[in-house]
Amino acid sequence: MVWLAIFMFSSTYSWVWDIYMDWGLGRRGYNWLGPRLMFPSVFHYYGVMAADLVLRFMWMQSLIPPSSGAHFELPAYLTFMNMTLELVRRTLWSFFRLENEHRARTKHYEEPDVNFVPLHFTTAQSHKYKRHKERVGKRVLVEVLAVGIAVFVICMLVVIAAQKQARLAQEQEL
Repeated sequence: MVWLAIFMFSSTYSWVWDIYMDWGLGRRGYNWLGPRLMFPSVFHYYGVMAADLVLRFMWMQSLIPPSSGAHFELPAYLTFMNMTLELVRRTLWSFFRLENEHRARTKHYEEPDVNFVPLHFTTAQSHKYKRHKERVGKRVLVEVLAVGIAVFVICMLVVIAAQKQARLAQEQEL
């Protein structure tokens, strides 16, 4: 049972690190959020904080050693779902991490004496990328969905192959 306490401490510590350090949230003076928010509703932040906590502990279930005798081991058919939910958690984490990084880098430009934002490129020249059709809206969404579906299918195939391999190994033992 020591491993359970260690896993719980590790997941809780990682969750607090996500909220406070990676996302820049968890500030008492701002209702456990941050001073500058980019999403339109505070419920997005509270919901993602709760989801991150739940999903961190779900991932912990896959770390339970089979020899522990625990009665709450993750069934083999839920392994795929657990992996998919971990991908969702990491995707959510990356969105809020990116938001925090953006806020940190643009904080300087909110000061009253700064009247411009420097560009890291010149607009006077014609570049090849300007001539290409810009990917916007639906096309980007379709690409993201296609990649998500591909990852989903690959994960499913890996789980099915692992389960077949485990069945073959059990049959050979008999």
